[in-house]
Amino acid sequence: MDQMNRKGRQLTPYQRSVKIEGDRRRRREKNTEFQRLRNAEMELQASVEEQRNENTSLRRDNERLNDFVSNLQNTIRQLREQNRKLHQKKLELEEIVKQAESFFKFDEFPSPNEEAPNNKTS
Repeated sequence: MDQMNRKGRQLTPYQRSVKIEGDRRRRREKNTEFQRLRNAEMELQASVEEQRNENTSLRRDNERLNDFVSNLQNTIRQLREQNRKLHQKKLELEEIVKQAESFFKFDEFPSPNEEAPNNKTS
């Protein structure tokens, strides 16, 4: 009677059996879908954790490489400065050599106060 008030009609035993089986099938399908979704969620959570670990590792590697690049840039700056100083020193030394060479060329000629060697025989 309670069922009749809800539905408006009484189910036959066959209809009730079909309805019960349909309800059971839908519950099984929903449970199967729920389990599939739960498994997918667990796989995604594992994947997220794996990605976090990979990101952490990559971040550490990136920081290490950035430090390495920074050290290399400092070394390059120092070497360029050293090269610039050496180049400047080379230019200064070349100028000294030019001055010395002109001094020695000047020295090849006797000064007017010096006696010229006497080529005449007496």
